[in-house]
Amino acid sequence: MQCSPDPEDLLIVPTHDIPSYDESLDPFGPEGHLSLDIDCFSKFMSRSDNRIMSKPIIVRGIPWRILAICRGSRNQQGSRHSMNSRVNRSNFNFGFFLQCNNDELLQKRGMWRCYGTAVLEVLNADGPSIQKKIHHSFHNTEVDWGFSNYDQYDTLCNPKDGYVVNDTIKLRCRFTADVPTGANYMWDSKRHTGCIGLRNQGATCYMNSILQSFYFTTGFRRAVYNMDVGTEPNESNIVLAMQRVFYELQMASEAVETNSLTRAFGWDKLDAFNQHDVQEFCRVLLDNLETKMKGTSEEKSIPNLFRGNMKSYIKCLDVDYESSRTESFYDVQLNVLGMDSLERAFEAYTTSEILDDENKYDAGDHGLQRAEKGVKFVELPPILHVQLMRFQYCGVEQKINERFSFPEKMNLASCCELGPMLTEEDCVYSLHAVLVHSGEFHGGHYVTYINVNLHESAVDPTSSAKWCKFDDDVVSRTTTDDAIVSNFGGEKTMNSSAYMLVYVRDNAIDQFLAPIPDSQIPQSVSRTFEMERLHRNREKKKLEEEQLCMGIVLVTPDIVASNHSFDLVDQSIVHDSIPHETVWKHMFTAELYQFVHDRLFEKSAMQKIDMFDSDDEARQARRDNLRRIKSKKFNFRLWRMTDSYSLERTTQKLTSRLRPSEFIDCKTDTRLDTLLSQDFETIYVEFSNNIERPLCEYDTARDLLFFVKYYDTMTDKFTIIGHTMFDCHKRFNLYRSMLCEMIGLPADTELKYYMEHAASYLELVDLTQNYSIGRLVEEQDGGILVVEKVETSTSTQNAKQKMNELFLDVEVEFVQSFYNKKPEEEPFEQFVKRICLDDKLFTVAEEIGARLNVDPKKVLIWTRVSGSRFEPFFDDYMLNTCKGLMTRPVHDPRAYKRYRVQYAIMPFDIDEISKHRIQTKLFWQLPNGHVEELTLFPLKEGTVIDIINEAKRYYPFVEGGSGKFRLLQIGAPPLSNQRVYQIYGENTLISDLDQRTMYKLVSSQALHCRLEEVPIDELDMSPGEFLCPVVHFDREPTKLFGLSFVIKIRNNELMTEVRDRLRRKLNDVSDADFAKYKFALLSRDKLQLCRTIEFNNGEKVNLADMANQTTGVPQVYIGLDHKSPIQHSSEAAIRILN
Repeated sequence: MQCSPDPEDLLIVPTHDIPSYDESLDPFGPEGHLSLDIDCFSKFMSRSDNRIMSKPIIVRGIPWRILAICRGSRNQQGSRHSMNSRVNRSNFNFGFFLQCNNDELLQKRGMWRCYGTAVLEVLNADGPSIQKKIHHSFHNTEVDWGFSNYDQYDTLCNPKDGYVVNDTIKLRCRFTADVPTGANYMWDSKRHTGCIGLRNQGATCYMNSILQSFYFTTGFRRAVYNMDVGTEPNESNIVLAMQRVFYELQMASEAVETNSLTRAFGWDKLDAFNQHDVQEFCRVLLDNLETKMKGTSEEKSIPNLFRGNMKSYIKCLDVDYESSRTESFYDVQLNVLGMDSLERAFEAYTTSEILDDENKYDAGDHGLQRAEKGVKFVELPPILHVQLMRFQYCGVEQKINERFSFPEKMNLASCCELGPMLTEEDCVYSLHAVLVHSGEFHGGHYVTYINVNLHESAVDPTSSAKWCKFDDDVVSRTTTDDAIVSNFGGEKTMNSSAYMLVYVRDNAIDQFLAPIPDSQIPQSVSRTFEMERLHRNREKKKLEEEQLCMGIVLVTPDIVASNHSFDLVDQSIVHDSIPHETVWKHMFTAELYQFVHDRLFEKSAMQKIDMFDSDDEARQARRDNLRRIKSKKFNFRLWRMTDSYSLERTTQKLTSRLRPSEFIDCKTDTRLDTLLSQDFETIYVEFSNNIERPLCEYDTARDLLFFVKYYDTMTDKFTIIGHTMFDCHKRFNLYRSMLCEMIGLPADTELKYYMEHAASYLELVDLTQNYSIGRLVEEQDGGILVVEKVETSTSTQNAKQKMNELFLDVEVEFVQSFYNKKPEEEPFEQFVKRICLDDKLFTVAEEIGARLNVDPKKVLIWTRVSGSRFEPFFDDYMLNTCKGLMTRPVHDPRAYKRYRVQYAIMPFDIDEISKHRIQTKLFWQLPNGHVEELTLFPLKEGTVIDIINEAKRYYPFVEGGSGKFRLLQIGAPPLSNQRVYQIYGENTLISDLDQRTMYKLVSSQALHCRLEEVPIDELDMSPGEFLCPVVHFDREPTKLFGLSFVIKIRNNELMTEVRDRLRRKLNDVSDADFAKYKFALLSRDKLQLCRTIEFNNGEKVNLADMANQTTGVPQVYIGLDHKSPIQHSSEAAIRILN
């Protein structure tokens, strides 16, 4: 692959030695150094496509090499040169690449990806070398990256430059690589780093980062181990959950789940997908644990680790007077904006200012004095958390990604007030962890870098730092530069930078970072979680065994014979009443036959068969057993029952059915896991109708298994007589006598036949067509033939009529609709009645009218559309159309579902709706401020006043109100978008309203009008007064929330008067909250900020800027900028509930 070099990628730097390959290097480490010396370089460059590779080194478990290639120019490619011919090498280019994972064995891993950065270098014997940088995501189909034209031969071989000496060129490559990823690439964090990660539940990377930092702060881990778990239930016990996380991080070999911890916090699954600020979570968690430690032996553990003290002081310069206050802190928050380093940020934090001139300090008896005001640290904690303020709100929310350096060693003596309580030795810190945020203000990803070897390197000077990157469940070694320098920020192409730093005081490292051997974990903790581990292992083993098994239900002829309704057997009985059996998935069909024989005839339990054939003896024993079973002759057949039907004979949607449609052959060597696809199957056991007779033969190419269901008009009941085999090539008349014998009728009885395709579809078999059985019925096993006597079958009483009656007769609950019911009216009682789904709605209305003693012509029936919304049906539909049962979901009486019908008693005949009225859906605002949906039916030729008058019949007016309505045009749902556009005049024709407020039947989707009672102070409008819409928004004008309303304003009145009127309007808002409100004017059409409203400059209302002077339609809104009470999930404050 060719990578075009960027001018910034070409660097001339002084030559420096690069160590050669060292086999002792960590093969799973993050970086590597490659070298390749090409002798006889002129010969190498004499032939196009000559290539040479360096020895490989292993980095991140993958082999890497230098690849050098001689590339000919276009006119040289493809030409041939003999060894003695003269070659113009100036036409050849030198290709220099880094190659990754070009290994046949590793290529078999399939999909993988590994991001790497490298510097490709040609050494110079005397001067600066050439370096070119690359960065690339290597993957299984693109294993090399670099420059096909790194440089020309003439340039490299110029004696003045010194790149080729004695016909030898020296290539070097320094590179770093991330952890490989891919479906088939498994990274073993424990093996490669000695550490394990934490699994991300969705967006819990912030929590995982700080938990890893806490874990490696062994003083904190020890304190958590020693905490008393108390008597709280395990599910809400935070102490127990924290101990579990730390114990598993110490003892487990794979990434640890944090579900038990978030459950203990009182969070649900949705909370795990809300990202929060890592420092905020750290503070909340420490507060929670510190509270739980009070009154115990660990009460001072958290303060002893994280608490420091700072003094705020004002010291007079000319008199001996000082005022000071000491405050404790658990972290230090430093500004990043305008700072370039941590040292400078600390210096700015503690730099004092001089109070002089007009700002002199009042020193009491000393009067006004020049003074120095500042902050100093008087006590520093062993573990210092430093938060870098990278998220700020400066008009807009933004992340500050400016370069901000921080040292590996830090001395804070210049920021402290030294003394007996704080010596200079107490001010020296070493960097322990770097918590990094990648992304923008509203989202991103957290990782943490931790020096896991800080304690060892502190006590043993020969030991060096060992930085690891903790990226949720993946832990990898990384370089010191990657952990520190790479997270300074400032790179234009990256938005990743350090957000929180953890420093450890050097004289406290041995006390608070010393390793905790397994033997020092309290026995109570070890015992608890070892018992949990054993329980998990048992459950895991049980689950693994369950995955090797499947459940079956054995349906026998006597179970089928007990069914007198639809289909062969009620599916609810199959799942609830018939005992379930368990069989091995690896059983052969012959072994299943033996199992069924033993269960039904011998009543023996399932015997465990060695399904894995662990040795030759076991395999031979199983083969012998299979031969023995196959030699038996079982007097039953097994069929797989499925919910399947032929779609060729009908286009209507059928209800589910359960039929024995697939024969299970005992003689085949088929395993159950290939024959039966589900984990739960229903098996039909076919016996002979006469137990003394053997089963009739079954030919899969000729015979069809059919069940015979007889309808007796005398008893008005269906009975399953038995089953038989039909030759699909024969005709029905050949089987009449046999069917009569099965039913118990004379052999010459005339019969009528139906095919029961499903509970919802019974088809008459046309015997006038002299067709074979295969052409008249469903040509698949498991069919049901319904039979009745011709002489007793009538048009009003027959099998099909009875089946329809069973299918359509349902129980319906009638409930009065909450729509259009006057507040003072007592609701009608709910009642239940059995009716037919094919009844016309007017018939249903008559049933309701008779029960309630009301005129059925005034009964309006509603149907549910979506959620809690209802629509009326007033045309001549059937009840099944009203309930939406003509399509999915299909009505199935076996579900035992009671239907509900909503109805309303209207003040006019329903016929008027289609002739003279129009259905209008509105919002209306109730006196309590709630907004509900209202459906009205005004006359088509009416005006807005007709809508208002009809609404008054239902509105719950309160005493003291105006008793007058107005109609507002508003935006479409959701509520946050329903800003007021205009107020309709009372004489506006209904036909002139926005047509989206008008509906026929169920075509409605948007609501665009709102009815509300007019406030008394807005009843009379004088010239120069205007009703201006008001909206609520949260920082950005497009983020509307709450209920939009209108307020009266007057031309030339002060804006402070408008503000005071708004304050009275919003009487449920506290004074403290209202004081935080900001005010602005927003454009009506695009919701853009026109300008903010200032109240200290005497600004007045100018109606010409606020409304169209001709139409009176508002041109701007008054916007109230304040915090939404319903925060976005990403912005909600973090809470620990237990």
